Amino acid sequence: MNLLLAITSTILGLAPLHEAGFRGEGITIAVIDGGFFRADEIEQMPTEQIIGAYNLIYEDWLQGDSCVSDTTKSLFTDVNNAHGTMCLSTMLYRDSSFCGTAPDAQYILIKSEDYYTEYISEAERLADAFYLADSLGADIVSVSLGYSEFDDPSTNYRYEDMDGSTVASQAALALARKGVLVCVSAGNSGNKPWHYITPPADADSILTVGAVTEDGSAAVFSSYGPTYDLRIKPEVASWGQKTRVFNPTITDSIGNYVGGISTSNGTSFSCPQVAGMAACLWQAMPTLSAMQLRQLIIESTHNYPYADAQRGYGVPDAWYAYTGVRRPEESTDVEDVTGCVDNHEKRLEGTRIVIIRDGIRYDVLGRPID
Repeated sequence: MNLLLAITSTILGLAPLHEAGFRGEGITIAVIDGGFFRADEIEQMPTEQIIGAYNLIYEDWLQGDSCVSDTTKSLFTDVNNAHGTMCLSTMLYRDSSFCGTAPDAQYILIKSEDYYTEYISEAERLADAFYLADSLGADIVSVSLGYSEFDDPSTNYRYEDMDGSTVASQAALALARKGVLVCVSAGNSGNKPWHYITPPADADSILTVGAVTEDGSAAVFSSYGPTYDLRIKPEVASWGQKTRVFNPTITDSIGNYVGGISTSNGTSFSCPQVAGMAACLWQAMPTLSAMQLRQLIIESTHNYPYADAQRGYGVPDAWYAYTGVRRPEESTDVEDVTGCVDNHEKRLEGTRIVIIRDGIRYDVLGRPID
């Protein structure tokens, strides 16, 4: 088992789902960010799974329906816009040392953030990106963007605006009401003067994701909830400190961009991890609605029904969401997590995970095996 998947297994309980074949196949995830430097040429992130790419900053973005389209302009070529590629890698990237949370899902890439400016129009463009994702048939949307202060200070948001009423938050809510699961990073202002989550993380009916360290404690930078109208935010958290990502800006000895595995901090990376986990669960349980899936993820957290201001209800457990059985805390291998716990026997039969309860054999979906 590779290192990232081992840590992801410990934190999100995904290893047994991946082992059972649930890796996000059939689920479309839209990733909205500030650009995807070299995401169209990384062998470990197959371009056939990137089914669309759009750059909303340019007027002709409607023509950008392919990851190789010339109309995407700086979407893949601006080295300053590698953030989206690193976020995408936590879900899609896979090789012998690094496996993302949903390596078999399909992806739509949407650039709405302008790296070089910060105006309130970007929050409005993010709202457009939400609607575009919906029109393209996204099942899940992952957003690692948030706004509070702008180049024009007169337009700055206040904490009083963190009630779900901003334009991007309303667009996120609209998608959630249409049956899309929306995942948004909480923000990285926990140890900064702003302190709180930023829109659209305050939207109702979405999953807002905070950041934890490898041991599950809150990362100091992870933004605080609640919303101004006292709703619990974030709802969940995942690994966001020293997170392993693929960084496309790493160069070789003569300055060529070759990329490589590195570490980075931020709720930007904990959010797509949860989005990828949701894709695996939705593949496994396709009859769930988006709101049912959201609630299942929340109720799978380690601290539910109690919450704190940085981690929400805590770290979700995909294995528990899937089977109703908690894993041993120290487990990082499939053989370990299929051992005895909670008076249920779980074992591997070939590559199949089988649960035995009261003498009856069940598959990982909880269905009896004849």
